[in-house]
Amino acid sequence: MRGVITGREVVANLGLIYREFGTACVLRCLWVMLSGKSTTFLEVACPCEKLRQ
Repeated sequence: MRGVITGREVVANLGLIYREFGTACVLRCLWVMLSGKSTTFLEVACPCEKLRQ
């Protein structure tokens, strides 16, 4: 398990991400996918600054 999300995983699970996490999370996932950044789903789903400290 690598922990990073891939564009293929985002596209394959777009409906699930939308249902469980909402529009904002889908948009963040798509933004990360288009920007080419390497990140985990947790960082995208919970973008709280407190979690990163």
